[in-house]
Amino acid sequence: MVGSPSPFARSTVRPEIQALRAVAVGAVVLHHGWPAVAPAGYMGVDVFFVVSGFLITGLLMREIEQRGRLSLRDFYLRRARRILPAAMATLAVVSALTLLVVPQREWRSWFREIIASTLYYENWQLAVDSQIPRRADLESTPVQHFWSLSVEEQFYLFWPILIIAALWIAARRAAASVTVVLVTLSVVTVASFIHSVLLTAQDANLAYFSTFARTWEFGVGGILAIVSRSPRTDRAGVRSAVSWAGLLLIAVPIVAFRSPEVFPGFVVLVPVLGTLAVIWAGMPVAVWSPARLAALRPVQWTGDVSYSLYLWHWPIFMFTPYLTGVPSPPWLMAVLVALSFLVAGLSKRWIEDPFRHGRRGMRLRPVFLLSGMAGVIALIVGAGVVAPTVAAERQVACERRSDE
Repeated sequence: MVGSPSPFARSTVRPEIQALRAVAVGAVVLHHGWPAVAPAGYMGVDVFFVVSGFLITGLLMREIEQRGRLSLRDFYLRRARRILPAAMATLAVVSALTLLVVPQREWRSWFREIIASTLYYENWQLAVDSQIPRRADLESTPVQHFWSLSVEEQFYLFWPILIIAALWIAARRAAASVTVVLVTLSVVTVASFIHSVLLTAQDANLAYFSTFARTWEFGVGGILAIVSRSPRTDRAGVRSAVSWAGLLLIAVPIVAFRSPEVFPGFVVLVPVLGTLAVIWAGMPVAVWSPARLAALRPVQWTGDVSYSLYLWHWPIFMFTPYLTGVPSPPWLMAVLVALSFLVAGLSKRWIEDPFRHGRRGMRLRPVFLLSGMAGVIALIVGAGVVAPTVAAERQVACERRSDE
């Protein structure tokens, strides 16, 4: 109908989603800092996956509706602006600190994962390592958390192509494009979920890191973006109850679940359904809804810096014992969390925002952005290849001199 609002024309900046990001990153940081307090804080990653699927699918569908087509070039460029600068800055700092403060015997294993993180296959690197008995314990490195970012980047590669394929089928069969897209994404999502459950029963480590076993979490978020297209302003009481229930489904397993050997499997349904519930409910106006908590400035700010906080907190935690020479006591962990928030705020202000939005109306041209990022990636990968080799040669030379 002429003059009616676009069903997909909703802002991607939504308070409840920012609050979900704050909860998700808070769970991960708490798990890394005090694992006894949040033994399943890693479920915060599942919240991120659902949110990403919802936002990205909504963005793609809006572009299709408004422009009649989907530009892969524009999509991937937006993702590069959003993701690469802060990630490459983190990896560059990690590489430098590894060379400066970490014993050379650790360089080969650490740089193997740094390269995997730089090229966004860290999840598969860890999946392979989990199958090797001597590496099965997956000793921590400062980039181990990049596994989830690798899964997300791989999702970004094929998801828009899947939607384009669905649109092509719809055009060939003269069918409703949204319906065909919904059916296609639903089939892929269900197949991924079945695969995840079956693989978890066989090998929980492999299922944990597998992109194929995790795709359904993005998928359900994407399906929600399609079927729930209009802003919800009715039934505030019902939506308030649903929102509280969703938050409980996220929070309770994070502090209570203690059986990682059966995760993800069916267990991950709990935080996933909780996330879907919070997104569906939106920001209900009932006085007893969680909307007031979600709208608090610290919550919204944490959601805003959640990406940088996720990137930087783990390297800060990991390198501190190498600098101090002792494990970090609880009081120092609290200081490191505060430092992580500070670094995240600076990263958001001086790295994320300038590359994503530009300054004073100016944006870096794609060719310069991509060339710069390619240069940083090449430098990190080159250091990761050369440094361990040089260290190994020095070690061999030292052993030969000692034998003589």
